[in-house]
Amino acid sequence: MVKIFIGSSSNGEDAPIEAVYEHTLRQNCPDIDITWMRQERGEFWSGYQTHTWPTPFSGFRWVIAEACDFKGRAIYTDCDMINFKSMEELYNIDMQGKPLAARKGQRFGGHEFCVMVIDCEKFQEYAIPASRVRNISETHQRMINKFSGNDALVHELDPKWNCLDGEDYELDDIYQLHFTNMASQPWQPDWFTGAPEPHRRQDVVDLFYKKSEAATKAGYPVDNYMI
Repeated sequence: MVKIFIGSSSNGEDAPIEAVYEHTLRQNCPDIDITWMRQERGEFWSGYQTHTWPTPFSGFRWVIAEACDFKGRAIYTDCDMINFKSMEELYNIDMQGKPLAARKGQRFGGHEFCVMVIDCEKFQEYAIPASRVRNISETHQRMINKFSGNDALVHELDPKWNCLDGEDYELDDIYQLHFTNMASQPWQPDWFTGAPEPHRRQDVVDLFYKKSEAATKAGYPVDNYMI
């Protein structure tokens, strides 16, 4: 069973993409256990101080190993994604003994942690207890500083597992599409307060609407993801 933890906004602001994402995940990997990490959903995900987090769920990724009792593996992703390849392949990659796997990138100083494989047992050595993460919002940035750019602790993923707004890839070559520029996300979540921008690739926008229609027809209506 592939365990995947998805960071999500608290009040259903990202419901349109969440419906698409779950539909595509289950299409490509039926044997999957999905946890939607939302503030105030269950005791473990409640009471976090988030005022310095870039998104409503940024710091949750660092307590996933504890949520798994520091056993086995887990995948973390943001919710603003469309999947095209079985997550089982990502789940079973050779991490070469490292606690984390993520693609290289410069936004966070060396690695992009919006798609991440976690070896929960190995991560325990570096974990900050959830009780501290809950009360000290700056722990998110501290963990970014600890891991990003540290090749001794982070195994490099193929960037197609976290393809930022399509980059320069053909759509058929992407494993996991990430709508990473919040200003140009087609569904325009209410929690984003910046100025909206047009997406740099119209084919990516068209794909979102096509997949959204398919998700609704397959039994994944947006209303199911509203809080």
